[in-house]
Amino acid sequence: MLAISSTYYDALKFLHVLAAIVWVGSGIYAQALATSVRREGDPARLAMVARDIGRQGQRVITPAAISVLVFGVWLVAADPYLNFTTTWIAVGLLGYVITLITGAGFLGPESARLGKLSAERDPADPEIQRRIQRIFFVARIDLVVLVVVVADMVFKPGS
Repeated sequence: MLAISSTYYDALKFLHVLAAIVWVGSGIYAQALATSVRREGDPARLAMVARDIGRQGQRVITPAAISVLVFGVWLVAADPYLNFTTTWIAVGLLGYVITLITGAGFLGPESARLGKLSAERDPADPEIQRRIQRIFFVARIDLVVLVVVVADMVFKPGS
């Protein structure tokens, strides 16, 4: 365990929480935007929004998610009273692993495939629209996992 000052620890915690806000907030915004655009009934706009969300996933969401993990691990290592088997920390890490698998195993690759397909076909193509809906559905489930992790971090079960 590292022994660090409370000011330094608070700075780490601030960066951890800020990164989590960016990550979860981006997911909430993406879902709200996609739902709004879907209701408009414009397949071309929906395809464009899906593409833009995919790009922001690479530029904003992924770095925020990585930062959450890095600062979270650093916080646990720096606190002599915490360890990775503490219930709320283990639950948080499990949620992180679930979203990592979802993002790296499906959302990222499927967004890339959809981007290529969208360049070849009309955005109104039923296959493109079906895949967009599937991405948003899986992302919504992923967002629920993130919200559960946030609740876990706030309520700290088992402590």
